[in-house]
Formats: sequence, structure tokens, C-alpha cells
Amino acid sequence: MTTTENPNKELNELTTILANCVSMELRVKKSEVDMTVEKMEEYDFKYKNSWASMELADHVVIEFWKKDLLKDSKINE
Repeated sequence: MTTTENPNKELNELTTILANCVSMELRVKKSEVDMTVEKMEEYDFKYKNSWASMELADHVVIEFWKKDLLKDSKINE
């Protein structure tokens, strides 16, 4: 399905996926890392420094976890 076929259905599906997601990795342009981290925090995800994080030529792959799943109380504040 493409977004032009039924954008409302796709948006609902993606909203459900995001609501049920416990972690994710995102490939982010290096110039957009700070903005992406801030945006993900609005959706209750926290950047987690991990061995899975890596740098590519123009991007960084960063891992996010739902805040309520992280055990470090300082992170959950």
C-alpha cells in the first residue's frame, strides 16, 4: 500500500505501531540529531547510548527506548 491509496489508514496503522513500540533505531542526518532526540522525547522515547549506535557517512544510527522501560531514574526524569 502506498500513502496515496489510503493515507488515513496508513496514519492509523503507524500511530498504533508507535504506541506499541518499545524500542527503535533511527537513521538520522548528522545535522538533525538534536532535533530528532527532542522530538522522540515528546513521544516518550529516550536516546540510549548503545553498542548498536553507529555512524555512517552522513548519518548516525541511534537507538531509542520507551522511557518507562529504562531503569536509570535520572533518565526517566
